[in-house]
Amino acid sequence: MSVSLTGRVTGKTMSIVSFVALLIFLPLLLLAAYQTATIISRATGKPGDIIVDASVVTYEKIDPTFMYAFTQGGEETGNWLKPVQQEVASLKPKWIRIDHIYDFYDIVKNKGGALSFDFSRLDPIIDSIRAVGATPVISLSYMPPAIARDGNVINPPINWNDWALVVQKTIEHVSGSSGKNISGVYYEVWNEPDHEQFGGWKLSGEKNYLTLYHYAAKGASQAKQTQQFALGGPATTGLYKDWIIKLIETGDRIDFLSWHSYLLEPTRFPQDQRNITSWLLPYPNSVLLPKLITEYGFTGTKDPRYAQPFSSAYTASVFRQLVSGGPMALFTFQLKDGPGQEKGDGWGLIGHESGGRTLKPRYYVYSLLSRMAGNRELLAGQGTWVTGLASKQNNTTRIMLINFDSSGNHTETTPITITNLPNGTYGYSQQYLQSTIPGEIQERMESVTDHSLKKQIYMPAQSVILIELYPVSHRQ
Repeated sequence: MSVSLTGRVTGKTMSIVSFVALLIFLPLLLLAAYQTATIISRATGKPGDIIVDASVVTYEKIDPTFMYAFTQGGEETGNWLKPVQQEVASLKPKWIRIDHIYDFYDIVKNKGGALSFDFSRLDPIIDSIRAVGATPVISLSYMPPAIARDGNVINPPINWNDWALVVQKTIEHVSGSSGKNISGVYYEVWNEPDHEQFGGWKLSGEKNYLTLYHYAAKGASQAKQTQQFALGGPATTGLYKDWIIKLIETGDRIDFLSWHSYLLEPTRFPQDQRNITSWLLPYPNSVLLPKLITEYGFTGTKDPRYAQPFSSAYTASVFRQLVSGGPMALFTFQLKDGPGQEKGDGWGLIGHESGGRTLKPRYYVYSLLSRMAGNRELLAGQGTWVTGLASKQNNTTRIMLINFDSSGNHTETTPITITNLPNGTYGYSQQYLQSTIPGEIQERMESVTDHSLKKQIYMPAQSVILIELYPVSHRQ
């Protein structure tokens, strides 16, 4: 028998049913609307139309060396750098950061409460860092088992003064005249203290990072006969206002501030720089402290994109965002893959030697960045995906264009116009980085008769191109 439900349900009941249905389906409707808007937005994003005014050369210096900083995680002990020393030296690194020094290199011994120190296992990695032309940046981590509560390396020490002594002896060995005697070493107190894997430290309570830092600063102040060095932190998993401010307010010695940034969108990086500056304004003595991003990438998890052109376009895009007002140093995580990562999802710029020391696309970005040194030129017309940077040095104009699409495979042909050029003959070259290795440099002669040069540049997905233009009579 057929029964009409509408005939038996009251208006009040129908209202209740409708309200419940709305509660259930409204989030789905909103999500669908958001996704539709996102698709439309991406489909109608602004293409690039690049204009470089060759007559406007600013006083701003482009110095890519802040990018020549690299860090290595705890994937293997010993001198992991030596097997790839030649490849690393070719990167011309300025700084190399290491952590796990106390739990990987067995530095601290405790015999009946008397501490002794043996740096013989750490020294080879320090020597390799120096051999490739870099200065070590040392994360003072983790707690030496010889002084840690329960022998656990992420616990506080049994005696805080022992921790101060460990820091003192470390600085005296690396920076001291009777040790390695290295000037300009940065010592970072711990690594990602807020991460549960590395201790889950807080800003109060039994595992208080501020106490950890205080005794590290005490040890640093007691270090004798040393070269100039810097102490800082907090090396958190991200930039967090409470960690920065609470650390500043301790009054302890702080020579630099540091944090990690795993951000998919390159535009987030300059926002962090603006944020920390605004936070520090009430603390005038701290505003100009050096800022170090001691680990960065587009994700903190292993990802096959680290072995793809995505990573090289991302790196160039981050450089473009931070070239003005950026940190003193931006440390790429990491230099090389750990063992057993042949499937290609490791963080390294260089594959592990057991897999042939493969050079990944991100490795090749740095040689392009180095060529952008010079005075900044005026560049306009950047789009949603294609961004750019222009510089001039020794009569040569260089333009870097980057097509980075964080969530897709956008491709476009981008017009570029270089204006206000003296008429004459110019050498023109362009080089792509769009696959696993850079393309060949393509060179030709161009005749300028109306004070401008126009090109149509094909920008494949996740690509970088470097353009150079110079008068043939002034080739440098």
